[in-house]
Amino acid sequence: MATEITAETAAVDNQTEQQAEQSQEAFGQLVEEKILRYFQNKEIANERKEENKMLFEEIEHFFEQMQEDELIFQLPNGEYAVLSKKATIREVLDKEALAHELLIAKDELKTPFDFSMLTAKGKLTPDMISRHTETETSIRVRLSKRKTKPRKKR
Repeated sequence: MATEITAETAAVDNQTEQQAEQSQEAFGQLVEEKILRYFQNKEIANERKEENKMLFEEIEHFFEQMQEDELIFQLPNGEYAVLSKKATIREVLDKEALAHELLIAKDELKTPFDFSMLTAKGKLTPDMISRHTETETSIRVRLSKRKTKPRKKR
């Protein structure tokens, strides 16, 4: 009788092991499918980004030909698309020319610490920085979405 119980127990254990293996295989297959879908979605997103980049370049080109500063039109969902030009003004330090004037390598003008050390030593003056600072203006096309209709700029 003990051998019958042992045989039955072994059969039950064997059946449980097979179910566990099948469950593990199904889980592994599910994970593989999710991973595959993840990378497919990522590829689609990259393709869409590239398409949007090309579309924006075309929009920019047409907008520059129109010679207008702003274009507003209503989208099908009731929001408004606003295409406008935005000027950005920034000051740029010509580190190469400044390094040449100071008779040092350009690599020695990387961090604020470098500038402070040269100033502390008396080698760098605010006048030098002013001479090598230029104002740059760049005009960029901006495309945005608004919930309410924007007012016309004067």
